[in-house]
Formats: sequence, C-alpha cells, structure tokens
Amino acid sequence: MARRLVLFVTVSLLLGAEGLLAAGSNAQWLGTLWTKGSVAVGRAKAYNGGTILPGDVITTGNDASAWIRFRSPASTIMLANSEAVVGRSTLGPSLELRRGTLVVDKSAMDAMRVAIPGGFVLVRGDEQFPAQCELALVGNSSMVSVKGGRAEIHGAGKPVVLHAGQAARMEAGGQQGGPPVAGKVFRETPEGVLLPQGQEGQEIPLKLDQEINWNDVIRTLRVGRAQLLLLDGTTLNFGCCSSTRIVKHDPQAQQTKIELSVGTVQADVKEITTPGGKFQLNTKHAVIGVIDTSFVVETDDMKTRVCGVSGTTEVKSTNPNSPKTVILHKDECTVVWSGLAPADPVLSPAETASLMNQTSLPGAAGGGVLAAGGAAGGVGGGIGNTTIALVAAGTGAGVGIVYWATRGEAPVSPSVP
Repeated sequence: MARRLVLFVTVSLLLGAEGLLAAGSNAQWLGTLWTKGSVAVGRAKAYNGGTILPGDVITTGNDASAWIRFRSPASTIMLANSEAVVGRSTLGPSLELRRGTLVVDKSAMDAMRVAIPGGFVLVRGDEQFPAQCELALVGNSSMVSVKGGRAEIHGAGKPVVLHAGQAARMEAGGQQGGPPVAGKVFRETPEGVLLPQGQEGQEIPLKLDQEINWNDVIRTLRVGRAQLLLLDGTTLNFGCCSSTRIVKHDPQAQQTKIELSVGTVQADVKEITTPGGKFQLNTKHAVIGVIDTSFVVETDDMKTRVCGVSGTTEVKSTNPNSPKTVILHKDECTVVWSGLAPADPVLSPAETASLMNQTSLPGAAGGGVLAAGGAAGGVGGGIGNTTIALVAAGTGAGVGIVYWATRGEAPVSPSVP
C-alpha cells in the first residue's frame, strides 16, 4: 500500500512538472509562421503553421517570403533575402531586422517594435486607421515608409513621428540628415547646376527628377527654364533669369510659401481644402495668395506684375501701410510698385499670354541653377538645420534622418513629440 502511494505521488509530480513545462512553452509562443519558397528558422527548414519563439532567427532565400502572424493583432511579411530575429517587448511583439525588407501591419494601439542599426521603430495603429509600414535595410542605412497609421523612429536624438504617406532614411553612425522634400524637377532645360550653401565653387548638375528641399533656391540663367512639381500636385514654371526660394511646402496641412526674388514664375496651384491651408508667393513688393487658381508673376527691383490665368488671385503690397487688396480673375493684371498699393485690375489677355510664354518650356535651350539654402529649423520642432548632403543637421550622434516623398503619394511633415 505504501509502495502504491509512493508510485502515485511520483507519477503525479512528473505529470505536474510536464504540465508546467508545457505551460511555460506555451507562454513563450509568440505566433505562427507561413512560408513561400526557401525559409529557415535557425538552421532548420521552416514549415507552414510552425510556431515562433523569442530568439528565433528567420531567414528568407531568393524568391522566398515569410508571413509572421503574432498572437497580438499584428503581422509581418518578410520579403526575399531578409533576416530577422524574434524578440519580446513590453509594448508588444518585436523583431530585429538584420537585412532585407519587412512589411508590418498593426491594427491595435499597442506598438510593434522593430530594431534597426542605431535605433528602433515603433509602428502603431488603431481600429479606424490600421498601421502599415515598410522597413528596408541595406548595410547601416534603414528606409522607413509609412502607408497607414504612424511610425516613431527612435535614435540618439529626439524621436521622430512619421505619418501616412511619409518616408524616411535613417543612417546609423552619425550620418547627417536633411529637411523634408518639397517636390522634384519635372522638366528642365540643359546646363542646370546645384550650388550648395556654404560650399562656394561647388556645382552639382540640375537634372530631371532631382529632389527640391524646403528652403532650396531654383535659379535659371539666360534662356534657361524649369518646371517644379510639388508634392501636392502644384506645378511651378520658371522663366529665364529667375531666382525662387521654396521656403515651405507641407502637403498635409496644405501650407506653401514661395519667395520670388527676380524673374518670372507661373503657378498652377492644387485646390486647397484643408482649414488653414494657403498658398502664398512673396516678392519684394507683393504678397500673392490663392486657393485654387493659376497665375503668372514677374518681378524686378522696382515692381511686381501679376496676371490671373484661371480662378481668383489675391494681391496686396508688402508695405503694411498699404492695406489695399485686389482680386484678379482670368486675364486680369495688376502692378505693385515698390512701397505702393497694387493698381486696380486691368483686363489684358495679351499681357497674360506674354508672361505665360516667358515661362513655357519649349524643350531645348537654356541653363539653370539650383541653389540649396539652409532652413533655420527642421520640421515640427527642429530635427535638422539644412539640406541633404549640404550642411550638417542636428539629429545628434548615432542617427541622421532624411525625408523624401513616397512615389505616388504626398508625404507629410514629420513631427517631434
């Protein structure tokens, strides 16, 4: 009887220990793995429906992909030639991206954490706006593109929040960062150059699809002409001998400010629907504001001439003591002399056509200059002080961040919490 009791107690203890081990194993289980092509977990081949645990190293081969479905409402797709390590975070599921590309889908408010060289990214979403974020790693350069929700980039400096439509590149090792992109060169005449601020004598050719950053200056020479496509779809046509600074272009807030120092520019402005949104072009003599319109402007040291092309255009003097404002419609023109109020509008189709002809691109001759300027502060609280590869940005040692437009989408300005 005593022997049976001892045997019963022993078996019970063994079964209890086995149950505890099983419970512990189940507690470590973080999700399931679904594969296409050659996928490995550690050195073993991965199979559909397999579980993943903290510390697992998942690798995809050529033409292969893997889908990780976490226990929490999050999933990740690993594209070909990628490697990631499964981790655990108090904020939710986490991965360390070692190489390749991840696409993260997150629907809950808790974040998914992805470690990258020099920092990490938190991807957040909610029930109404699920998050989708693509992260690609090549060497120490990490590229983050947000399709939905938001992503927080954490590095050596203050965290940077990216929203839907924005992309960023993050460099580990103290690389320099730059300001947000305003648009790109859509058309241009040959022989354009980039003159970086603070690097006198250095010239970089101006070319098609070249990114134009906040506070960059586009300058055309002699018979040079160019067309800039802003991120919101607005186009700016620059006539010869013009100098224009793109002070600000925030497509989400629909806030744009342009400064024309000399020359001729035609602006075809995308409709502004956001409360508080505005498009403003300043010259030495005039302030020009629009909502959904097209206009052409010519300025020199003495005066500014503005003609409406379509819609309505508002013109006033830069002199605060001249509060008069005039409204221009199609083919109506006004002149603002230095220090004076704008003249009453005059219907002049010939004058409008002449100015438009000065900004049209026949597709041949000319030369231009793109001069990069340094913004006084970065976006949304001052991440960096100037432009890509031009002047140092202040993100701090460890990580630099560069912003650009996701093709086909309008990025928004990043913010610093």
